Amino acid sequence: MENSVAEAQCQLEPQADRTSRIQRTKRHICRDVHVNWLVECQLLLLTWSTGIQDAISFPDFHCFTSNQTGNSVILAVGLAGLGGELFNMANVGVSLALFVAGATLTGQIANIVGPCKRWWLVLANFLQTAMVFAAAAIQAVDHAQGFGPPALGAIALLAFSSGSQVAAMRPLRVPEITTAMATAAWVDLVIDPWLLAVRNRARDRRAMFLAALIIGSFVGAYAHPPIGSSNTLILSAVGKLVVTVALLFGEGELKEQQ
Repeated sequence: MENSVAEAQCQLEPQADRTSRIQRTKRHICRDVHVNWLVECQLLLLTWSTGIQDAISFPDFHCFTSNQTGNSVILAVGLAGLGGELFNMANVGVSLALFVAGATLTGQIANIVGPCKRWWLVLANFLQTAMVFAAAAIQAVDHAQGFGPPALGAIALLAFSSGSQVAAMRPLRVPEITTAMATAAWVDLVIDPWLLAVRNRARDRRAMFLAALIIGSFVGAYAHPPIGSSNTLILSAVGKLVVTVALLFGEGELKEQQ
């Protein structure tokens, strides 16, 4: 009898361990992602990837896929008839429209499911990464012609992915690292009253954000001629893929460091 009870307990223990692991995994996936050094590194890597994308988007498509401030000005200049053949209005319009669409859809879904849930951020980043890989595939087939339906398809994917990226990471509340827009970061950096202080977390974040964006832009600009826009986009997509995987890890209970 004792042997039977012992055998039953031995059989139940592995099953209990598996159940416990599954429960811990579910809790981990469903927790909010709070900001710590790992999340800051992920945001900086996304910024680096964004710099690469815009560095190849302008020479290929004569528009930006992330920097919508530039696209808004270009759209106005082009519609006023001042740009001549410098800009492709179809490319600019699609980029601006799809960026807004990506941000809107991602932001509204996040409002429903919980904007900082780990599973949601992983899913959103995975889909964004897939879009960049798809744009790279289009560029490989189209040979980066820069106009026509294939170009519009690549622009749509990149712009939607960029809008989604900004909207997905915004709720993490790290305003110094937006992953895309640099104008406000430059101004906030230089007007900071504690600009020269030894310890200034906000200044350090802004400086690292700008550095990541500039470095990514240089990588994209110098990689574009020798390896082509398709392979350059793959570099950007790999960076986003690393972030997607990294989001699965980290302590969900850590509070934001100030």
